[in-house]
Amino acid sequence: MCGNLLAPVPPAQTVTPSLMPSVPVTTAPSAYYGYVASYYETARATAIDRTKNGLMLLVIGLVISWIPTVGAVGVFLELSGAILVILGRHTFGPDHARNVLLSIIIFVIAIAVVVAAAIFTLLSELLLFPPGGPLVPASFFGGFFVALLIGIAIFGIAEVLFTYALQTSSGRILLWCGYASTISTSSLTFFVLNNVPNVSVISIIPALMYGYAYYLARERIVRGEIPAPSAPPQVQLPP
Repeated sequence: MCGNLLAPVPPAQTVTPSLMPSVPVTTAPSAYYGYVASYYETARATAIDRTKNGLMLLVIGLVISWIPTVGAVGVFLELSGAILVILGRHTFGPDHARNVLLSIIIFVIAIAVVVAAAIFTLLSELLLFPPGGPLVPASFFGGFFVALLIGIAIFGIAEVLFTYALQTSSGRILLWCGYASTISTSSLTFFVLNNVPNVSVISIIPALMYGYAYYLARERIVRGEIPAPSAPPQVQLPP
């Protein structure tokens, strides 16, 4: 009994309080994120407006481009409209942006072909038929007309691609019909009706086809069919 009284007493255990479960802290949205989203929407709206206005200028320019007196004004309107469409191309997806760039490249190639043909024809005429010499035969200019027709055909591809990604199937058919009519009317003008006065009137056929196709693309934008709604770029908030 005395032995039990003298037995060692176990030391008292220290109780460690349990930690409270951590609660995740939600960071308030950054003001920078709101600024980026606002800038994105403003830039997108600006690009859409540029494309709409550019297509309208293209339509007006094409409609009046065949008129001999005001045709130069139509060309200026087409150039201005094309610049606006180029500036707003990225909002309408990668396909449209790529096609617009291809159109620019093809347009430059077409201009280069026509300029090279004109320079070659002029130099050949000066070397082979100097002033005061024999008359230049009409067949000599046939090669230049062929080169000019090739340049027009190349340029027509640029006109088709320029809004191809914005079109429905009906608009794309109109674009290709305009391309075919451009080749046909140009061939008739150069090789069949070259002595007919005011023969340029027949160019109204492809002009109206291209103009109506561009108008259809613009109407799709006005109705909100394109571009597709997209979310602004995600911004990673700081921890």
